Amino acid sequence: LLVYLRFILQQTIKKTVRLFGTGVHLGKPVRLYIKPAPVDHGIVFKRLDVDDDKSLIKANFKNILFGELCTTLTNDKGVSVKTVEHLLAAFSGLGISNALVEIDNEEIPILDGSAIKFVKPLVKAGICKQNSPLDLCYVKKTIEVKNKNGWVKFEPASDLKLTVEIDYPNTCIGKQKFSLKVTKDTFQRELCDNRTFCLKKDIEDMRERGYALGGSLDNAIVVDGFTIKNPKGLRRKDEFVRHKMLDALGDLSLSGLPLLGHYISFCGGHRLNNQLLIKLFSDKSNYENVMAGNDNSHKFVNKNLTSSDQNYSAAI
Repeated sequence: LLVYLRFILQQTIKKTVRLFGTGVHLGKPVRLYIKPAPVDHGIVFKRLDVDDDKSLIKANFKNILFGELCTTLTNDKGVSVKTVEHLLAAFSGLGISNALVEIDNEEIPILDGSAIKFVKPLVKAGICKQNSPLDLCYVKKTIEVKNKNGWVKFEPASDLKLTVEIDYPNTCIGKQKFSLKVTKDTFQRELCDNRTFCLKKDIEDMRERGYALGGSLDNAIVVDGFTIKNPKGLRRKDEFVRHKMLDALGDLSLSGLPLLGHYISFCGGHRLNNQLLIKLFSDKSNYENVMAGNDNSHKFVNKNLTSSDQNYSAAI
């Protein structure tokens, strides 16, 4: 049996998840509380350390505060939350569309530098379907943005697929390329545990600019030429490109709706990802919002889906 969009429902978690850690860039301790939320709530951050009327920040590309080393969201009161991409990737990969994220500081904790320490407690808390359909966004045209170092683009597709390529010459990273059709299973098996990384030669400059103040070998892979400085080495030989894909999944979730399309990146990053979303939604001919349950909604569904795939996940 094919699964049609009318069977794809919004999801939240069953109970609150509590996490404690340190921000990788600001180096400050932080407490995080991820709470269930009602239908059509979306992913919303709430700063507990500011006045209530300034505290809410919607996870949406329109609220991006441009930066290079992480994704930062801000509201119209100037209150921000930094380094959201790994947590957003966890929500997206698990198919969680509604949650309230309370945080008592400015930056999401880095934990081990991947998304797995968000994923495991979220799964343990339980993910539950809600009595409301999940609408989708179908990419209709090929669109691209680029800078002097790389490019990112969308192509039409009937599901969410990511293809990412990176190139770090004169290092053990080198050229790496990875493609993945994103589902709840592939996300957990192939993507969520890949850690962030940096080049040792860049660390001093980052810290002088106020970044990486909480970074360590416990939460990042450090590359020194052709040497990995972490005593336990890599989790996968292509962990670097897989982490870039994890970042991209988190960034694309800021579309506000699950995307059906093929995202392709060559040496991309947070800024290009956001510029791609801006370009996508700047012209209504680039996309189509598909309401789950409409009579023609089945034409957008991957025909390989079966009844076991009802935990559909995409870039929420």
